[in-house]
Amino acid sequence: MSGAHQSRPQLTLDELRRLKWLLGGVLALVSLWTVFFLDVEALGLVAMASAVIGSAVVWPQLPARVPALVWRLAVPAIIVAVAADFYLSAETLPVLIRLAVLLVLYRAVAYRRKREDLQLIVLGLFLLVVAGVLTVSIEFAGLLLVFTACALGFLFVVTLIDMVDTGPKVMRPEEMREVPAWARGSWRVALMRMRQVADWRLLGFASVLFVGVVGVSALLFLLIPRFEIGSSFFLDKYITRKSRTGFTEQVRFGSVSELVRDESVAMRIDLTDTSTLPTLPYLRLVVLDEYTREGFRISTALKNDLLRSQRITREVRGRNRFVTGVGGTWTFYVEPGVSRFFPLPGSFGLMRLRDFGPVQFSAGLRVVALRAEPMTMSAFQLDGVELDTAVRDVAMERVLHELRVGTLRDDDVGRPLLNNLAGPTGVENEATLARIVEEITRGESLDAAAFAERASAWLQARHAYALGANIPRGGRDDIVKWLDSNEPGFCEYFAGALTVLSRAAGHPARVVAGFRGGSLNAFENYIMVKNSDAHAWVEIFDGHGAWVRVDPTPGGSSATGPAELAATQREQDSSWSARLDTLRVFWYRRVVNFDTRQQVELADAVKTLTTNAGDELRARLEAISQRIRGWLAGPWDLRRAGRVLTGAALALALGMLALRGLRWSVVRWRRWRNPAAMDPVREKAGKWLKRISERGGRIADGPAEHGESGSTPAGRWEISAVREDLQRLRYGRRETWPDPRGVFKRARAVRRRD
Repeated sequence: MSGAHQSRPQLTLDELRRLKWLLGGVLALVSLWTVFFLDVEALGLVAMASAVIGSAVVWPQLPARVPALVWRLAVPAIIVAVAADFYLSAETLPVLIRLAVLLVLYRAVAYRRKREDLQLIVLGLFLLVVAGVLTVSIEFAGLLLVFTACALGFLFVVTLIDMVDTGPKVMRPEEMREVPAWARGSWRVALMRMRQVADWRLLGFASVLFVGVVGVSALLFLLIPRFEIGSSFFLDKYITRKSRTGFTEQVRFGSVSELVRDESVAMRIDLTDTSTLPTLPYLRLVVLDEYTREGFRISTALKNDLLRSQRITREVRGRNRFVTGVGGTWTFYVEPGVSRFFPLPGSFGLMRLRDFGPVQFSAGLRVVALRAEPMTMSAFQLDGVELDTAVRDVAMERVLHELRVGTLRDDDVGRPLLNNLAGPTGVENEATLARIVEEITRGESLDAAAFAERASAWLQARHAYALGANIPRGGRDDIVKWLDSNEPGFCEYFAGALTVLSRAAGHPARVVAGFRGGSLNAFENYIMVKNSDAHAWVEIFDGHGAWVRVDPTPGGSSATGPAELAATQREQDSSWSARLDTLRVFWYRRVVNFDTRQQVELADAVKTLTTNAGDELRARLEAISQRIRGWLAGPWDLRRAGRVLTGAALALALGMLALRGLRWSVVRWRRWRNPAAMDPVREKAGKWLKRISERGGRIADGPAEHGESGSTPAGRWEISAVREDLQRLRYGRRETWPDPRGVFKRARAVRRRD
């Protein structure tokens, strides 16, 4: 039998089709899951489609069990459903996404030929591109890599099938009525067959090549200047995103308390100098001045002021005077769905946004907002931040003065500020509030600061902190009934109660909603603010031209003095979730940054690291070279030479031992990979064949020397017979083998007589 190796087994055409079905199903699922990063009403549809596609992948014979009428009506039903969706929906892009989901579902569960396979890739790419434009999530980047790998493998298998399959390129309707041959059988057998024929060296090389290409692409993506593609395509105009935190133009009683159960991160704050930050700040989002029975909201006058201030810009100038500020430059990465209002830790000198857009800014309210809630993560920077607790408002001081002296006219532009004095109306409500105010003041005339302190103490003594509140029955407003009870409450109840009490006492007050606190990431030194850090507090007008922050919630602080700042211990998060969150911040810093400054810094850091590493390597090599030269130039004697020879022999022995161990490991691994090819008898026969072949070749090529047994005809015949038996052991079928022990004994005898 010849010594040629058997060729590696290959997949049949039906096995390739089954592999194509598996890759197509995974590709469809990955493309559908990108929709979860979009805030569109399609998540239920995606979940249903994922379940159906997953079932079809596991049981590929299911599509043939579907009645033929269903397949004929599927496309018309999709057309009718999308037409109705277009008619009922006011937004275009969500309808297109739902259409793409339905088409991916239809194409993924139906049997496919080449044209349908290419359609599946195009539909998946549509969902991938839309999600890529409207999100900057690092999880999406992971799905993108999985989709790319699946698409490359899918196209490779489709090409292999197309080279062999000479049938039609389009699936005929009658082919959907019967289970194809490739869909029969179990996945266990199919996967074992794929593992058997897999060339792991080729797969490993392809994986390394794929990782290398992805790495180089990522490096280029980090260094090459970019622009925000979402703004260029105007896709954010086609989806209306609703705030999930409740920080809109109205905060109802109980809405903020729902967030305390949400431990997802709402924003990340990256500071260039965290050492100067004495305490984790209050982050002020929205000011609510108008009271309603359900809660507080922005009055129409304030909304109109914000609309009048709107302009297209990337920079907002805050405070005119220059200060060094706290924390250096503050960079905010706010997750989508938080609010259209920007979180502000205090007054600022300059705000820089990542992109040009319609920005609304009220210096009197210290509120900055976008026209609409952003579709993706929004990033902005603040310079010259001061963590002040007061907001200057000269207009409110003038209105109060004119109100006291009776010169305030009905058409005065400052009259809307009187919303900060309006509270619950009605005889019962006003009587209850007057009684509680009298109980708090004890008949004394208190200024705003003293009243806020006493009222906060009264609230905290009367009401405990809880995540919910049971409002007593009755005809009065809910906040008045809660005030007059002993029920516990959440922060918006305490803030709303202090606001209506202050207004009843004649002190203008308003509710402010935002976030309080957060935790410092112990690994990257940035602040993580979660949705559970949502908070509501009060700003009361001190009568001297400023609104002062008061936090009546138990555990809150009405002011932040130097002693309190020094005693504040900032919580640090060193959990595994914080470790994983550092990857997201790296993604934000290097990919979602809104200027090229950090890219230049990264390029300089890479250049410096490369240069320093090269210099350090050369210095170490030079030092080693000098040591070797000095050692060789030293005095030599027999004792030193003996030590050197002993060490060299020991190193050689250890090297040979390591080499034998490596060879032993390789042999064991090959035997585990392919037991038939690494049979010990075949392996031993191969070694003896090599030895005997060298002996026979030397005899045939040259003249016989004296004493060589193989020089006689009988000796040459014996060598030929032993070689033939060894070839049968090495390459022949097991049932044709002679006795291996006898063959090896004869081979050893021939070798010994050499």
